[in-house]
Amino acid sequence: MMHPLRTIARRTMKGSLQLALILMCLTAVAADRSNIDPDTRPDDFVVLTEHIPGIQLQLKYATSDNFTGNVVTGYQGGQCLITKDAAEALKKVQSELAEMGLSLLLFDAYRPQHAVECFVKWAKSPETNNKIKQQFFPQLNKAELFPKGYIADKSGHSRGSTVDLSICSVRKNGTIKALNMGTPFDFFGEEAGIRYQNIAPQQRANRLLLKQLMEKHGFRNYPVEWWHFTLNNEPYPDTYFNFPITKPLER
Repeated sequence: MMHPLRTIARRTMKGSLQLALILMCLTAVAADRSNIDPDTRPDDFVVLTEHIPGIQLQLKYATSDNFTGNVVTGYQGGQCLITKDAAEALKKVQSELAEMGLSLLLFDAYRPQHAVECFVKWAKSPETNNKIKQQFFPQLNKAELFPKGYIADKSGHSRGSTVDLSICSVRKNGTIKALNMGTPFDFFGEEAGIRYQNIAPQQRANRLLLKQLMEKHGFRNYPVEWWHFTLNNEPYPDTYFNFPITKPLER
């Protein structure tokens, strides 16, 4: 019969070896990701509509229907890319909504860094389109958008696991109807905050449904924007990619 202390020692050694192996693997992954070329599309970026059939898209920055009033540089291809990890999590949200006769409605996912720079340039230019202002930032001056943090020189979207989205119903003829969330997408103001109370009960309920489902499947909300969510365990937390959306997958 083996002495109890010897048994404990062996178990402790085995546990220590397992922990050491785990730490070595994590270190190797971290080192590998520290050498990532931000201008090259990684293998684990997928086309969202190919990964989640039935998900609805309204890629606002690929059109002029956004706060800049123009198609944003980097979005001309009209394709939606995202990390596979984020896509897998969104698939679970989409599955739950489908049981309710609803769907996710996605506005934006991966955003090249040069598109972010276009936003910054727009925010710092003196020109203001009054029609755009009334739609997207009626209570603010354009010059306030950058210092107040509505536009920044870095975006979680460039890391590939952040999404802007809502919920919609899909009619039999294929047309979609977005749930009323109280403000439009990309509205700059306190009304867009997830905790804002001065909206109709149904609008609050719609926001809460989106937030609860996204959080259930591993996303966290950016509190000043009801539409903005980032995967908690995003695979590239420190890399801001700049590869073109239209660039073919490199292998």
